[in-house]
Amino acid sequence: MKFKKLVNGVLGLSLATSLLVSCQAEKPTNSSKSETNTGSCLPASQVSKSSIKTTLGKVFGNDLKVIYIKEAPVKGMYQVALEKAGRRGIVYMDCDLKHVVVGSILDLEAKRDLTREAMLQLYVEANKEKENKLKQVLGERKFEELKKAVGTQTVMRFDYVDIKSLNIPTKGTVVYGNPNGKYTVYVISDPQCPFCAKLHEELLKVPLQIPDIKFEIIFFPLSFHRYAQGISENIICKQSMEERRKILNKSFKAVANRDEESLKSISKNCANAEGTLAEHKKFAKAVNLKGTPMIVFPNGLTISGYIDGETLVKIINILKK
Repeated sequence: MKFKKLVNGVLGLSLATSLLVSCQAEKPTNSSKSETNTGSCLPASQVSKSSIKTTLGKVFGNDLKVIYIKEAPVKGMYQVALEKAGRRGIVYMDCDLKHVVVGSILDLEAKRDLTREAMLQLYVEANKEKENKLKQVLGERKFEELKKAVGTQTVMRFDYVDIKSLNIPTKGTVVYGNPNGKYTVYVISDPQCPFCAKLHEELLKVPLQIPDIKFEIIFFPLSFHRYAQGISENIICKQSMEERRKILNKSFKAVANRDEESLKSISKNCANAEGTLAEHKKFAKAVNLKGTPMIVFPNGLTISGYIDGETLVKIINILKK
């Protein structure tokens, strides 16, 4: 397993196997002194989050957030809770902050997975934080109304972004529903994404029940989809909205039918689309895209993944109030 792939998979995953990751410089020192700390650790309260972030940021990236530092269940180590791109995880560090252990600590006598218990507590706290944020954005009454209408599980899939501070792409999008609709919902999509194709069929049902709805499709072609970039550029380069819809509809139909030849036929790179597509991608990253499809509502609520049309209608009707 490649090192980069390994560390990117630490957060949000089951920490079932143990692994030692060195955070030291790549070049070895000439010192004969043992690298292992044989003394005692400083109290966790005296270890700054910034020092942990600086050390681990070299491995996990600068957007890493340190949630807490505490003494680990094993002497001579710290337990560190981390967050990156909305995913949380736990690692263990030695007293010198030079090594990281990724894995589960098991209490053999009590037959407990202490790391798993800590992870579950992280999830509980994360959900509580999210619930408080959603109540702040929606108001408690509307939050409860949404829970009753679509269920707690769906509501807790929501995230929030301050959309007012962002530049929403206006060029190269594909519009469905009422082009003059007063309520605009943005959908970040990949034209070769199976779940995007599935969601697309559901989106087409919504205007039948909400006449003033407008959907704007913003593109984020994923790198592992062979034809997605070319199809996105082909769509963006078309001047006519009818032509754009025709290509996107054909693409999603081909995805549903696993028709690779049709995807290939409409994948046409267009240099004139590069700047516009870059703006689409910039917006997607700004709203913390974790995967396609992603729906962005006017008030800044976002939800990732497939959602059926009936549920979407209920959500929109409540948010519009």
